[in-house]
Amino acid sequence: MGPYKLTMSQREVLEALIRLYDERRRLIKSKEIAELVNKDEGTVRNIILSLKSLGLVESKTGPTGGYMPTLKAYEIIRGIPVQLPVKLKKAGKELDIPVTTIEILDMLNPEGCRAILRVQGRIRGEINVGDKVEIGPTKIANVRIEGEVTHIDLATKQIGIKITRLISVPRIPVGEIASIGNIITIEPDATIKDAAKLMIERRVKGLPVIDSRGRLIGIITQTDIAKAVAEGRIDATVKEYMSFPVITIRSDEDIGDAIELMNLRDIGRLVVTDSEGKPIGIITRTDILKFIAGLR
Repeated sequence: MGPYKLTMSQREVLEALIRLYDERRRLIKSKEIAELVNKDEGTVRNIILSLKSLGLVESKTGPTGGYMPTLKAYEIIRGIPVQLPVKLKKAGKELDIPVTTIEILDMLNPEGCRAILRVQGRIRGEINVGDKVEIGPTKIANVRIEGEVTHIDLATKQIGIKITRLISVPRIPVGEIASIGNIITIEPDATIKDAAKLMIERRVKGLPVIDSRGRLIGIITQTDIAKAVAEGRIDATVKEYMSFPVITIRSDEDIGDAIELMNLRDIGRLVVTDSEGKPIGIITRTDILKFIAGLR
């Protein structure tokens, strides 16, 4: 990784910081790092200062302060490639402008942080100062950034943006946060009234539809129920109003993949399957938001 030749102690402390930050999603105290690496806290602080001088650590003082790794730190420790397989988007439209490097600046600035994007392709006429842009999610770091263009350098192909939203989704298997086991299903010949009653009793917003052979053939949601009620057909069968084919995701896939799939299909839940395609649970937008917010 070029000029970054870390000592064994520096690498150990940086790896510990990244591990703790990924687990707890907050600023990390030097005491926590010291406990993990079994070193004196004063020694850890000195090592962190050296890492900060290399641009690998950000810090904030005060009672709620602590340390966090920079994106460069992830690149050094985890070998994140410089070439990111992601294109710039403007107004939701993907442009033929690949982003090769994302450098985050002023991470702890209360007025908002900035980023420098190094790009390829044609910039002139495609991007202007003031444009709202999106990047990501990146395939490896799983980072998504939204911002406003503040500067364009055509010579070096660099774009400066003021970040309005930065989301880093931890790489966690869907099965770890989905509602797995005891999946609540309904048969296709059940009535809309039966489905509505079951949703109310079990406090769910969607029911996978399973045929007599145990195969997943559809899903009925509150939206489908509302449509049937509006049409005065509460005695209609579930199969008349269910959605199909069912969008599924394997339990071992990443929650970032679940988010991307939900956004792509404009749906709020996915049926979770095992390796053989058998439905074993449900994951919803709410499940993911609660997890990211630290509520689960």
